[in-house]
Amino acid sequence: MRIFIGLLFVLCFSQVALAGTTYVCTHGDMERRIEVVQLSTAAVPCEVRYTKNGNTEVLWSAQAEEGYCEARAAEFVEKQRGWGWECVESGANMSEPAPSDMPDGQLPE
Repeated sequence: MRIFIGLLFVLCFSQVALAGTTYVCTHGDMERRIEVVQLSTAAVPCEVRYTKNGNTEVLWSAQAEEGYCEARAAEFVEKQRGWGWECVESGANMSEPAPSDMPDGQLPE
């Protein structure tokens, strides 16, 4: 029984992907997600995953270069913005409404 529990533990936690930065990009009623995922508790290895129409693909990955995935994701977010998409970092400070959420475009005080 101990062997079974130990094996189950190893299987459950050996493929853990830790969420890093996630950007949600919208254009009309369409949505895209750009995620930096750490594949261990360290900064690398990592992947940049792009979700479009329910399909997720890995655009970039790094095994040794820290910051590589974050840089590629940020560049891709800027490219999306250049194509007219609005991108926000998921988990960003939502304590104040965005200017577009305020009546008549007023800024929060």
